[in-house]
Amino acid sequence: MTLLQTSIGTPWELDTRDSILLLEDRGMKPWQVDRALIHLQQANKFGGVRGIVLGDFPDGLAPVAGSPTVRDVCARILKPLGVPIIFGAPVGHTLRPMLTIPLGVRAQLRCEGTGSLNVLEAAVTA
Repeated sequence: MTLLQTSIGTPWELDTRDSILLLEDRGMKPWQVDRALIHLQQANKFGGVRGIVLGDFPDGLAPVAGSPTVRDVCARILKPLGVPIIFGAPVGHTLRPMLTIPLGVRAQLRCEGTGSLNVLEAAVTA
């Protein structure tokens, strides 16, 4: 998430239109995730996004009992987009065995039950 945010306005800025956006980070508190998501929203990084996969966000516990969690923050900012969202995928910075997700390939995101991400084309060509 931080790398996507800091690329805004640079030659390396990611075009997120028509994508399933994968967001994850490590060591971010809920208020930091809130700030990053609002910045991405204001930079129109969610415009045209087809779905969102969110990682575990380890170390992202609420700092005070009863205050919003990372999941709460993500839901408040991202649910109004009306796109499929999966939270807690074991990608990137995770304490669980990590899934390797190919980037730049066609995929299908389903949010029924625990959700699924199906890769629809080969990630490597011969």
